[in-house]
Amino acid sequence: MVTNLPAEAKAKWAEVVACRSPQEKIKLMREFLSLVPKHKGTSKLVANVKRRIAELERELERTKARKKGGGSGFSIPKEGAGQIVILGPPNAGKSSLLAAVTNAKPEISSIPFTTQRPIPGMLQFEDIQFQLVEAPAIVEGASEGRMGGTQILGLARNADGLILMVDLSSNPVEQLSMMLSELDNAGILVKKPEGEVEIIRRPYGAGIQIINHGVLVDCAHEDVKNLLASYRITSALVKISGKVSLNDIEASLFSNSVYKPTLIIANKSDLPGAKANMAQLRDYLEEQGLPFLIVSCLKNEGLKYLGKLIFKMLGIIRVYTKEPSSKEPSRKPLVVREGTEVIDVAKRLHTEMYRGFKYAKIWGPSAKYPGERVGFNHVLMDGDIVEIHY
Repeated sequence: MVTNLPAEAKAKWAEVVACRSPQEKIKLMREFLSLVPKHKGTSKLVANVKRRIAELERELERTKARKKGGGSGFSIPKEGAGQIVILGPPNAGKSSLLAAVTNAKPEISSIPFTTQRPIPGMLQFEDIQFQLVEAPAIVEGASEGRMGGTQILGLARNADGLILMVDLSSNPVEQLSMMLSELDNAGILVKKPEGEVEIIRRPYGAGIQIINHGVLVDCAHEDVKNLLASYRITSALVKISGKVSLNDIEASLFSNSVYKPTLIIANKSDLPGAKANMAQLRDYLEEQGLPFLIVSCLKNEGLKYLGKLIFKMLGIIRVYTKEPSSKEPSRKPLVVREGTEVIDVAKRLHTEMYRGFKYAKIWGPSAKYPGERVGFNHVLMDGDIVEIHY
């Protein structure tokens, strides 16, 4: 094991999990840290717990402020096929991007920190829309609460995806490096991890159920159950995807990291020095393995590709439903994840349709021929028409 925690530390963490009071939870977390051996294997665990303590403390401060009438909500209700939060340093062109591709009318100014609150707008892509949300400027130290950073990063954590915007006329590598560092410090991952673990605690007596959609590396189901039992977890649903080790499962008990698909937008390609800076940025992005788009919001260059890139980034498809008695499918698609099966669509449409499912007919890219009759586990593709019989 990486952490090799003593039994008293594991018992203390069980108290943390069971606790519902934020103040008491903070106290128990600090007691837990005092019991954790200090070595290389526990450094990430300690950092994760300290971050969670800081988040709880800031949330308590915000709650007190709201009760006193100070401040207002920073969240934006989700609309459309996905919510994408636009992050960037001051004057990267976030407002210009939002104004150029959506119906929003943000104030565009050369004065830094003009945007003080999140501004939403809708981007049309073919027959669906994406909600773009311009966040206030992010700065170094945002993950520690500087310049409203906690609220900005909270907005990013709740989004379906991110756009990180840099100014090509002024050291874009430094700008991007700063944003990636702040996101990492806040537990927001921009690259999909090799494996993912979700542990959902259940009422006492339900036992440990493991749903394995991936590969357990160097361990078996019994090892997972024994590990959880050492933390006094005897009733939980464990969802595994990708390659996951026992260390990854243990780490998931302490980390609240989330993955957000991310697109880099390099703006101001029309300005002097942009070409040379873009060459440096390309090298950096190749190391990071992140998709990017070069644009000039001022001259409206490169922006026509944005919708398609977001669609691909989110890993979604459009499915059109059709009634057996109708000749034409619905004009408004269902937006679902790649890999969605026919039964998932039936479940989303109606409980009776899901429970009484017999078969479906498919027209489109996933069909071998028009009107192919398929079973519940047929995997759908973008543009498919589905007619469910039940």
